[in-house]
Amino acid sequence: MQVLDAKMIQIKNGLETYLDNQKNVLVADLRIPTADSPFFDIKIGIEYYRLVDQHYYDNQINYFWIRIHPEMNTITLLEPVVQNIFSVKDVEERVATKKLIGEWLINTNAFKSTIKNLIEEKKSANVVTEEDIRETVRTIELLEKTLELKTEDILKADVKRYS
Repeated sequence: MQVLDAKMIQIKNGLETYLDNQKNVLVADLRIPTADSPFFDIKIGIEYYRLVDQHYYDNQINYFWIRIHPEMNTITLLEPVVQNIFSVKDVEERVATKKLIGEWLINTNAFKSTIKNLIEEKKSANVVTEEDIRETVRTIELLEKTLELKTEDILKADVKRYS
């Protein structure tokens, strides 16, 4: 029998429960470095279950961006405008959410499998032009670096609005 790993964080009016299940983690968007923006941005969606005041629960998907600066020397977490995993949370809840990402999420099988599947998808993509090949190779390299993120990278990251 396999036990499912989960993490809970306390919020004002209940609990958020996150499961290490591949269907609960998705890559919603990916932006590779360009002349205008030298950053690698990956938008992660996490489905979680919310128990509010012990009366009802629902599930929802919220997002955040991981911005990897050139040479992987700095990581920033960015808040999207819509369905932001940090929104409507007080300071303590935001700290708990950041710890959830750094101490738990990036180390889960769900996160790693999602990134590895995306790498395989990129490797099997039918690219023909030299520019597309370079872009695909660069994307794969950056996704592989995403798998190397460490807890301390996330915990020391700034959290900013995505612009």
